[in-house]
Amino acid sequence: MKPITFVITREDVYGHILATSAHVTRSREAMGTPTSIGESMLITTDEKEMLDPHIRNSVNNVFCDIVRYHPGSNVETTQEEFKFTINTPSNYPDENGEKLKESIESYIANRTLQSWYTDVKPDEAAITATKTKNEAETLHALLTQREKPHN
Repeated sequence: MKPITFVITREDVYGHILATSAHVTRSREAMGTPTSIGESMLITTDEKEMLDPHIRNSVNNVFCDIVRYHPGSNVETTQEEFKFTINTPSNYPDENGEKLKESIESYIANRTLQSWYTDVKPDEAAITATKTKNEAETLHALLTQREKPHN
């Protein structure tokens, strides 16, 4: 086994959510859907409190996917961060570590926003659902990659 360890902070996730929320607002404007300047999130303390249960749920969801492909992996959660240790096989590509972190962070942010939008802005949930699905496919591809044996 070859463990890959990285940390994703809540602030990283909030930043990603903020960028995605702004993207959703621009997408709505491009489709001619009325928007107001206040519709994209500012990630205030109140919004962080609203988002935290959705973030925890998203972390649990992505961790279940990770363990399905890499048993024995672990995630340690604190108030500020999520420390992932993924037990990859010896033939897992070393260069995928950073890609895996980016994909997991993106998945957590998109799934969090999708979950929150489902509760408060159902018409926008579909936009983030597509992004979440695409990120899940990218993540699954990264989790299943292996290097070919050298002869």
